[in-house]
Amino acid sequence: MSNEVKVGIVVVSAMIIFVVVFLSVASVQLSGSLVEYRTYFKFAGGLDSGTLVRFGGRKAGVISDVHPAPDDPTTNEVVFQVREDVPVNEDSLAKIGSLNALGDNYLEISPGTKDAARMPPGSTIPSDEMTSFSDITSQVAEVTETANSVLLSLRDDVSLLVLDLRGLTANLQELTNEQNQQNIQSMLENANNLFETQDPKIDQITTQVSDMLARVEETVAQMKRVGETAETTVSNVNRTVEETREPIKQDLAQLEATLVEAREMLEEVRALVVANDANISETIENFRATSENLEQFSDEIRQRPWSLLRTKPKLDRAVPATAP
Repeated sequence: MSNEVKVGIVVVSAMIIFVVVFLSVASVQLSGSLVEYRTYFKFAGGLDSGTLVRFGGRKAGVISDVHPAPDDPTTNEVVFQVREDVPVNEDSLAKIGSLNALGDNYLEISPGTKDAARMPPGSTIPSDEMTSFSDITSQVAEVTETANSVLLSLRDDVSLLVLDLRGLTANLQELTNEQNQQNIQSMLENANNLFETQDPKIDQITTQVSDMLARVEETVAQMKRVGETAETTVSNVNRTVEETREPIKQDLAQLEATLVEAREMLEEVRALVVANDANISETIENFRATSENLEQFSDEIRQRPWSLLRTKPKLDRAVPATAP
């Protein structure tokens, strides 16, 4: 038997062993009851009947059928089955995945969140569309066109910038010619002369500013001392107010009690006056009559003072008769 035949037998045997082992592993991983779900994609590239379904990256089932959706022929309906113990929930998301750039596509089901409710068999899982190579190519073409337009615009802007730089260079050359250099040197010399002549005045101003700053610092220190004194005075006033507050409160309380007693006394006097109003009127009338009697008595005494000693008045003396 030739070496080629031996090598062919070994290769065929290895392939048979690989297929048997692969089918055994697949049957072990996909053994048990299967639950059917479905999802929808606009682009279902690489998904066919028998394509692997992964849940969180782990093998979980296979695709049973891929066909146009009954209600929308532009959409692909993907029917797949997963093991019953796979926790597909309401937050799960279906998308087309690949383990590497050159690997075949498969259907990936995201685990979602642990607190989400489990989806019943036959439910539709929301999908996340895959960006196809043609879409990427279109986007790259759009970006390329945009870049070309930007480059054209930049070229125009660069041309204008170059013109501006040339003008700026010409202006600089004109500014730095010999005549301008002499003018600038003359300006610098004048500035130096000005500083030399004004230097004493500047020193005097600096000295005056220093003296003024010293006075300001002294004034600030005095204001600080005044503030401390005012703070001490306020503290003393507060302490005096605190000390005299209670005696003042007591005096006010006693004054209030005295006013209450005086008000009560006035009420009693008022009641007494009201009760003896008739007697007081009679007494006043008696006083008035007595006063009138005393007045009459005084007039009578003034006119006839002898009435105090005699009961009858003395006869008037007769006028003596004169001789014939």
